Amino acid sequence: MVKSTSTIPVDLSIPNIKAFYTTKNGGFSVGNFASLNLGLHVDDDPVAVLKNRLLLEDMIHKKILFMDQTHSAIVKVVDNHDLADAKQMLDGKTPISLGVKADGVVCFEDDIAIAVLTADCLPLLLATEDGSAIAAVHCGWKGIYQNIAKNAVALIRERTQSSIKAYLGPCIGPKSFEVGADLKEKFLALDTAFSKAFTPKNNDKYLCSLASLCSMQLKKLGIDNITDSNTDTFDENNELFSYRKSHITGRIATVIYKSSTKF
Repeated sequence: MVKSTSTIPVDLSIPNIKAFYTTKNGGFSVGNFASLNLGLHVDDDPVAVLKNRLLLEDMIHKKILFMDQTHSAIVKVVDNHDLADAKQMLDGKTPISLGVKADGVVCFEDDIAIAVLTADCLPLLLATEDGSAIAAVHCGWKGIYQNIAKNAVALIRERTQSSIKAYLGPCIGPKSFEVGADLKEKFLALDTAFSKAFTPKNNDKYLCSLASLCSMQLKKLGIDNITDSNTDTFDENNELFSYRKSHITGRIATVIYKSSTKF
């Protein structure tokens, strides 16, 4: 049974859609990955990770689709054929799969949970107000630089013109993410308005806000209904995994799913 502290609910205020993100608590992993690590790619014991994934699936009574994330701008539309069976993998009946090869997924089907794994990068959730479409997107600075959010929004708008809500999940915060001038210049070459996301320090470095960068891109796409979790994974390292603080570490999942009826 997943402890109540293992998941934090996300309120999108759409009747048939639910979302949440996980914490470190309540799983089977040990050591640097203790205890609810959901990443199969971080050299944790895969048996523990698969047990952790099954815990979550048991909690929401739905299978969860994970991605094989590579900091790309690839977004794919997924359905139930893309689901990997964690129980089958745990029992050795099917090979272990990292998931769909993408950094963003869009889903129009009911009762499929989709997840993005992070440990400082920004997890972005999208949902249409009519409840017909959801998306989970991995927004590290590389993904944001490549405007991965635009790709996810484009796939949603191919099927529906309903207004889109966005949720910016826990990520390394604007007081913790120190970057060099080179990264700032990369973004300013795209749009000088991105300067608002960079705060100069005294050491020729800058503090960068991933949430601000992503928000600016979303607003350019006509999405103004944006909720920011304002949760810094670097500051909340006792509850959330942070790669910058502990390079050998686990991953949290930010998860969204929808139903044909109201919850």
